[in-house]
Amino acid sequence: MRQATAGFVILCVVTLLPGAPGDLVWSYATGDVVCSSPAAEGGRVYVGSHDNNVYCLDAATGALVWSYATGGDVYSCPALSGGYVYVGSYIGRVYCLDAATGALVWSHNTGSNVYSSPAAHGGYVYVGSWDNNVYCLDAATGARVWSYATGDWVFSSPTVVGGYVYVGSLDHNVYCLDAATGGLVWSYDARGFVYSSPAVSGGYVYVGSDDNNVYCLDAATGARVWYYPAGGSLSSPAVSGGYVYVGSWDHNVYCLDAATGALVWSYRTGYGVSSSPAVSGGYVYVGSRDNTLYCLDAATGARVWSHGTGCDFSSSPAVCGGRVYVGSDNGYVYCLEAGAGDPGEWPMFRHDLAHTGQHTPVPLNGGWNLVGCGTAAATPLADCCVTDGIDSRSYDDAVAAGWLQTMVCYYDVGYLECRTDGAGDDDQLRPRYGYWLLAYRPGLRLSPWCAAAEAWPAEAPSEMPLNHGWNLIGSGLTYSRPLSWYQLTDGVDTKTYDEAVAAGWVATVVYYYDGGYFVCRTDGTGDDEYLRPWYGYWLLTYQPGLALLVGP
Repeated sequence: MRQATAGFVILCVVTLLPGAPGDLVWSYATGDVVCSSPAAEGGRVYVGSHDNNVYCLDAATGALVWSYATGGDVYSCPALSGGYVYVGSYIGRVYCLDAATGALVWSHNTGSNVYSSPAAHGGYVYVGSWDNNVYCLDAATGARVWSYATGDWVFSSPTVVGGYVYVGSLDHNVYCLDAATGGLVWSYDARGFVYSSPAVSGGYVYVGSDDNNVYCLDAATGARVWYYPAGGSLSSPAVSGGYVYVGSWDHNVYCLDAATGALVWSYRTGYGVSSSPAVSGGYVYVGSRDNTLYCLDAATGARVWSHGTGCDFSSSPAVCGGRVYVGSDNGYVYCLEAGAGDPGEWPMFRHDLAHTGQHTPVPLNGGWNLVGCGTAAATPLADCCVTDGIDSRSYDDAVAAGWLQTMVCYYDVGYLECRTDGAGDDDQLRPRYGYWLLAYRPGLRLSPWCAAAEAWPAEAPSEMPLNHGWNLIGSGLTYSRPLSWYQLTDGVDTKTYDEAVAAGWVATVVYYYDGGYFVCRTDGTGDDEYLRPWYGYWLLTYQPGLALLVGP
């Protein structure tokens, strides 16, 4: 039932001083139920409501920045890419809005309601519709590139990994489609409605079915690897640190071993859990229809804190900058303090633009890299895995192959060494520490646990994802290249470094240290104009969602 008269929106913001983990920071009242999951980026929070609007709120205060009326309920969760917001509406349209102003850039009409949340990847937007189709749209224009007809409504949100699209349908199938053509690669009969959105990690697909099972499928073939019988229909799973986290209508949140499907722990809430978990900083955040948002210890399942609102949580949380953002069926969007020490690592529905539902392996530059352990608990350096997209090696094997330096360095009242042989100051990578790692070749990726290598095209440019603000980068190559040779992309447009400077994407110079701070510029007026292997460079970006391209 609607909670506001058509044609008008209740505007109400309550802002409180920050407090302990789980405390309310602010709340914002929309005009109806908020099932949409927020996306947080660049100091803004984007979310949809059943009052037909997409909202942009100030992440610090909850103040309204802009709203856009779609004409239909917005269940869909916004995807943010290159300064644009992609979202679906119940009137059957997919919208592209300007993230700064909310102005309409384009809309595309599908044949029925759009409950599915768009995934943005490689200049394309992938989304499902109740007209039974999965769509691939041009991210710049909204033009249809291809569509694939399933046998029933598509609630599920697509996941895009390694050139493939993974999605579920109410026809009981999980599909793997070619991301470029929409051609069917494989399908798997999950014996029940598949509302769940797949998570893809380490060559496996994890998805829930209305037959009450969590399935692990081989990403290449669709063959079943394992399944876990829960006691009810399942939410969309999340994967982190070798574990699968998923909610169920049997009132439980489950943690399963990603390799075997064995139960690690379960936590019982007071009612069904349809919210998809967010995993960040050693915590699992998930809402329940018992009117409560929970923060659980990712390693043990113990409750750290909970926050009640008096109404159901269908929305999935987002975590960014030490804050948790979530919608409630009472029409409010809430901002809460995250778990103690959580820096915020799950900024949108399904974690990222491609909806992988997982913490992806960390891309490594050729040269120095600043990395974290990527898990909730300390991880032995020897257990870490390094892949080049073809082979997957333990840390020691990668050192022996000449991929990496023997040790990583960290600072704790002085520079210390972490080594696998016990000869250093530590042999564990620990949460919330930053480590300096030296890679002797480009194109590597680091995981806190070993799994099958995920292949990616060797001839394609390597992308270094960039934060909004300062970034530590390397040359990405084993030889020097001029700064002007590098390109940047926002997922839609690709520009040379100089063009990116002119467009206001990045700063004119990058900085490096060699017995003092020096400047690298493209015009020859700096101390150098080349990015050189084994140096670390500081690059300043002025907008989110950028990546530095290295390669042909």
